[in-house]
Amino acid sequence: MRTTQNIRVFIILLTLISGYFSQLSAQNEESVAPGMAATMSVPGYVILSNGDSLTGKVKWALKYVENNPVEIKFTAGNGAAKSFNASEIKGFGNQIKLWMDDNPTAFLMDMENYVSIPSFKKGVPVFMNRLLNGRITVYQNRSAIIIGSSTTVTENTRFDGIGFTLIPGEGLSIGPRYRTDYRIIHGRTRYTSYYVVKNDSTMIKVDKDNYEALFKSLFGDCSLIDQELEKNPDLAKFKNFMILAEVYNRMCN
Repeated sequence: MRTTQNIRVFIILLTLISGYFSQLSAQNEESVAPGMAATMSVPGYVILSNGDSLTGKVKWALKYVENNPVEIKFTAGNGAAKSFNASEIKGFGNQIKLWMDDNPTAFLMDMENYVSIPSFKKGVPVFMNRLLNGRITVYQNRSAIIIGSSTTVTENTRFDGIGFTLIPGEGLSIGPRYRTDYRIIHGRTRYTSYYVVKNDSTMIKVDKDNYEALFKSLFGDCSLIDQELEKNPDLAKFKNFMILAEVYNRMCN
């Protein structure tokens, strides 16, 4: 009897896993989430402790603290390889290569930038994926739940702001020159929480539950944001946090 139950459980798990990977392989490059581990050597760079940058290949050592990588292996163009941990360098970047079932040609994701900073809970050096850089710097919480693509801002929402425009399928345009591709926005806006640093202050965790209480401290010092909110009140919702943070960084310097 126990053997039969075990077989049934195994079949159910196998079905669920197969369904998950079928769904994943059917996705296109627009829905790939950031923060994926570079399990093979991929194009990238390291920033040494003295500020020098070196380009080459990067591979994660798959060692984590609070789900953040803490060590990488870097291979220079001449083949020389060296391992670095988060206490030894300022950061690194890597560019993941992916294949989709409906396209035999691999594509490269955008370069992701990881910064060596103290982890949120333990305060030990880790590499955090920096999603936005500016007065409001946002780091990915790799342990946050991924929101389904049907609820993300880029699927069904258009904003015609005063100083920006967000068009589904195209992207975010701020002023006459700055633009972010919709694929990048799609990946950034899929999480239930983020780690945030405002004006180099203490890192905080921002999620749906505390967002309203933190909103004024994050955006209340810029009258341009007040004008954008008057025109588009929905910008104040948590699902649009990454959009509003990017607009703030570009318009409120």
